[in-house]
Amino acid sequence: MIDYLQFWGKAGGVRIDEPAWHPNAYHCLDVAASAEALLIASPRKLAMLARLLGTSPDNARLLIVCLISLHDVGKFASNFQKKVPGLWPSAVLGEIAKDANNQSVRHDQTGFELRGKLKFEALAAPAFSQWTQSGSDIARLWGAIAGHHGRPVPNGGPIDIVTGMSTSGINAACAFARDAAALFGPFDALPERETEQLAAVSWVIAGLTNIADWVGSNRDRFPYCQPDATLAEYWPNAQTKAADAVVAAGILPSRASNEPNAGRLFPLIKQLSPLQAHVSDCGLPPGPVLAIIEDVTGSGKTEAALILAARLLTEGRADGIFFALPTMATANAMFDRLSETYRLLFDDNAEPSLVLAHGRSALHDGFQASILDNGIKLAEYLAERQGDESSATCAAWIADDRRKAFLAHVGVGTIDQALLGVLPSKHQALRLWGLSDRILIVDEAHAYDAYMSQELTRLMEFHAALGGSAIILSATLPSDQRKNLAAAFAKGLGGKVQVLPSLDYPLMTIVTGAGLAAKAVGSRPDRARNLPVRPIGDVKEAIAHVVDIASKGGAVAWIRNAVDDAIEAVELLRAEGLEPTLLHARFAMGDRLDIEERVRETLRKPDARDNSKRRGFVLVGTQILEQSLDYDVDAMISDLAPIDLMIQRAGRLWRHTDRTGRPVTAAELLVLSPNPAEVLDRDWYRQISTRAAAVYDHHGLVWRSAKVLFEAGAIETPGGVRGLVEAVYGNRDADDVPEPLREASNDAEGRRNAERSIAGANLLDFRSDYGGQKPAIWTSDTVTPTRLGQPVTTFRLGRTHADRIVPWYPVRDGDLRRAWALSEVSLNQNKAAGVPEPDVVAAKLITAAKADWSEWEQEQPLLLVQPDGSSWSGVVTDKAKAELPVAYCKRLGLRLVAGA
Repeated sequence: MIDYLQFWGKAGGVRIDEPAWHPNAYHCLDVAASAEALLIASPRKLAMLARLLGTSPDNARLLIVCLISLHDVGKFASNFQKKVPGLWPSAVLGEIAKDANNQSVRHDQTGFELRGKLKFEALAAPAFSQWTQSGSDIARLWGAIAGHHGRPVPNGGPIDIVTGMSTSGINAACAFARDAAALFGPFDALPERETEQLAAVSWVIAGLTNIADWVGSNRDRFPYCQPDATLAEYWPNAQTKAADAVVAAGILPSRASNEPNAGRLFPLIKQLSPLQAHVSDCGLPPGPVLAIIEDVTGSGKTEAALILAARLLTEGRADGIFFALPTMATANAMFDRLSETYRLLFDDNAEPSLVLAHGRSALHDGFQASILDNGIKLAEYLAERQGDESSATCAAWIADDRRKAFLAHVGVGTIDQALLGVLPSKHQALRLWGLSDRILIVDEAHAYDAYMSQELTRLMEFHAALGGSAIILSATLPSDQRKNLAAAFAKGLGGKVQVLPSLDYPLMTIVTGAGLAAKAVGSRPDRARNLPVRPIGDVKEAIAHVVDIASKGGAVAWIRNAVDDAIEAVELLRAEGLEPTLLHARFAMGDRLDIEERVRETLRKPDARDNSKRRGFVLVGTQILEQSLDYDVDAMISDLAPIDLMIQRAGRLWRHTDRTGRPVTAAELLVLSPNPAEVLDRDWYRQISTRAAAVYDHHGLVWRSAKVLFEAGAIETPGGVRGLVEAVYGNRDADDVPEPLREASNDAEGRRNAERSIAGANLLDFRSDYGGQKPAIWTSDTVTPTRLGQPVTTFRLGRTHADRIVPWYPVRDGDLRRAWALSEVSLNQNKAAGVPEPDVVAAKLITAAKADWSEWEQEQPLLLVQPDGSSWSGVVTDKAKAELPVAYCKRLGLRLVAGA
């Protein structure tokens, strides 16, 4: 037997007709074959790699696959082989040391440091013969492959290889490398490459190796084998298995439709909007494309984005799309929307996948129903559904992990999932690999703060550099943010762009390698209106208006800026005889989803169904109501907020212009606001709410919003939108803010600048290779934040039933774990940090309740609530361990008891 075939690479789990271990050499070829199958299936990526390396696609493929075949050479180390003493290759390494232990340098780092022993210049000759800095340049590529477990190997300097590898182990690794290289060579020489070109190659190879290792480690597809075949004999079998494995994983491209038109995608649209008509036939220069689409709320931007995406798919510029949205609620709504139409982007015979990607996707009923076992065909699935109209399907392999969601043909998720691709987050290269083959559609781009805006800008640079196209949608995007996004995309393409200072609106901006073009487009006629805006000065007037509209049978919404303000508003309205529906972020997840569904169903588009529940419907909520739900009301009150948010909120007022029988003759937006002409002291904004003053801390910006809005007296759409937004955001450095508010405003600007600096320190640098990033330690997904803000404590609500603790939210279909997840509710850590230490009896009940929770779920505090009249009561603790009483009910959510 060849010495290196005696080293195990995979082990564990007894299976009939299989050995107990798989040779490391065979596993390395399994992964190499998976990488080859992926490159063959991704000619666009292979062409990009070939261009960056200055060689032919065939030579690039052979060289890259050869290098990836060596990804686990670190497993030839004695310290790795000791992990399973019973599989110790004693015939090669001699007797195992009696004091053997598993504490060792990771095998990926050992593999990286072996580069000097492997002598890549000789192995791949003459591939690197023209590289004058061959040692360091090869290390860039090798570092991307060695870091195949989701993060670069530590680069604190060479380690003593002998401590982890005996001479026999090193010899075995080198012998394997020589035989593996013989399978792929000889190679053509590569020309000298620029540092930035090699950096780009490293990011792509890192993602490729990561996913190939996942695919190639699937024992169902690559069963363990006896070490009785040479590499040359094993390689064809590995190629066959890999081809089947990538098919089964559902990650091969799906054929796009050859009819990328609105008629196929949206047959119910009888008349395209000017924007939709423009994207249907506008010129698109070759290469990656960034389209920034600005139009009013409800104008059909989503449909326009999908029409444009369909064109790019048909032209072969991408294999799918990823829709990135600001919240889980907006992502859920988009998933529901796309589940009915996404297949029309692809050929009628294709079986594309649709995946929902956010931290609570498992709680979405429609997504859970769409997960198919590998191997179930679409026709069989639809037959089993017995006429169910939903055709959403996805491969289980993709759906089981958010990091793999970018491998789906159509992905929908929060923007956070995409932003993790440009942070030192584990498996970020996998995200970039998948995303670069997707048209990234970013909705509600105006909804991001300074920190997230920096992240999005960096993502545009990475995405363009890796050959991806993007579409950004917004109703209220400030021009400086548009400029930054366009400039970042152009930078990723290797150029610069001077963004035209166009104040046209609606507007479509296109950025490509050929430059920039901005086109003013019209808006839908039914979106044109002059919405009167009237200030009101106190809560009493707001209450009276809600009561008046409701008494006339109208549906009315009141958007408040803080949760506790919304709760107080509901209590005041109940005192007037109303029963408002409340929606905010402090409901248990299941209760919140139920409320959202009730709001959507009650305030839906006009149709033939009974709409009697709409009469007198009163909705009170927080920022969830400005972007997360599609609803229509007859009247609206909004607490004063920044101008872009005010415009967003107004978009839900008379949203559906074809509705008849409204109890009011005209739409009017009432704004609860202090008078911007009377700023007597620094507490100007606090006159409407001290809580709101903390939510929107830039009081100068809020003051400017009130001044501009009330001077205009109306929100004119589309013609007045740009002017309102630019009047507030276009002169942030102006000294027009009243003197009493300047200190707070300057402090807020300082915090935003600090957020940008934090983002700059956290973000990855595309021009530095995969292993050469600034952060010394790469983290799990949850440590490097995609958002800055006050930390929260996520509790799981439990109640006592028959001498045991059960989830607050009812168990359905016997799924206890899901019921616990639907019982989660969060509070700001400044309000609640945990729960009191339980007594002995309660501790036993809590331990029993948590028995089936995962390891990380065990850390979540279980908040036990007991019936207390019309509500349920419990106790939390603050950071100082002081006990604070809380109450929970389905009507008001979680709240601290008054006085606590």
